[in-house]
Amino acid sequence: MEKNTLKAKKQEIRYFVDKLKKEELLVIAEKNKNNAFGFFSGISDKFSKEKAEIKLLKIYKRYDPFWHIIAESLVDYERKSKYKVIVDKQVKKLRIGETEFNAEEGKQHNDIVIHSTDICHEHRRKEILIDGAFDIKTPTNIKNQEKLAVYLHNDSKKIKEVEELMKNDVIVVPVVLKAAFILRSMLQDIINPVSADKILNEKVGIDELILYFKPVYIFEYTHSKKNEKKYVEVDSINGRVKILREMEHKRSKELFTESALFDIGVSALSSLVPGGEAAYKLVRGIREERKRNKNKA
Repeated sequence: MEKNTLKAKKQEIRYFVDKLKKEELLVIAEKNKNNAFGFFSGISDKFSKEKAEIKLLKIYKRYDPFWHIIAESLVDYERKSKYKVIVDKQVKKLRIGETEFNAEEGKQHNDIVIHSTDICHEHRRKEILIDGAFDIKTPTNIKNQEKLAVYLHNDSKKIKEVEELMKNDVIVVPVVLKAAFILRSMLQDIINPVSADKILNEKVGIDELILYFKPVYIFEYTHSKKNEKKYVEVDSINGRVKILREMEHKRSKELFTESALFDIGVSALSSLVPGGEAAYKLVRGIREERKRNKNKA
């Protein structure tokens, strides 16, 4: 087997293009600005002599990261097996091709045993969509977030570096969850021990490793009778609204290089298989570990 390092067939950074115009987003925000300051605020204003004014101060644009990763494994192998074939009680021999198998003639449960070599194939595939801003410490906590799938059908553009989005005061949320950490969890799921006498072929592949950035607009409002600010967040793809008490993400000063975000090499995966630099070693290491755990149980 060739010892090729684990690489993705499709590895990209992409951002989604606004589906709703800024004017449309503003209309949505204006309809929700009263809710931002609370239900009772609106009621008290109706009975007040001096009407309160909710004023728009500023509009921010923010990009939120999420990962879309598809990985798969396949293994072809041989294993020796025994199969029992029940035959009529009158049968004393069974000929299959040029081979004869003896039976125990006259028994009520007359059977023969066939020794075979099974040619087996196993294929596993896993797809993950997950918020790139999640600070997850344990790989087992990596869960697929299906709600993010709705974004995949929208127009997106490819960029070389995340820095390209950091223009005109645009907020780019830092990518806390790295690709290698997610893959550790995925590989544990798609690589399982097999009962094999001989491995014929074994591969692990990453079909897609894409970091997406979805756009949202934040509308900052102030209340003339309250010394506070509230924020109305509107998704520019689907128009979903979220009320914020404060800015959840500050402008990042960190520059995210593609090499750092997509580092799935030796150092990134060393905790999974110490010293393993090839896909073959990754597979073998996981299978051996699973086999040891199974024997202990």
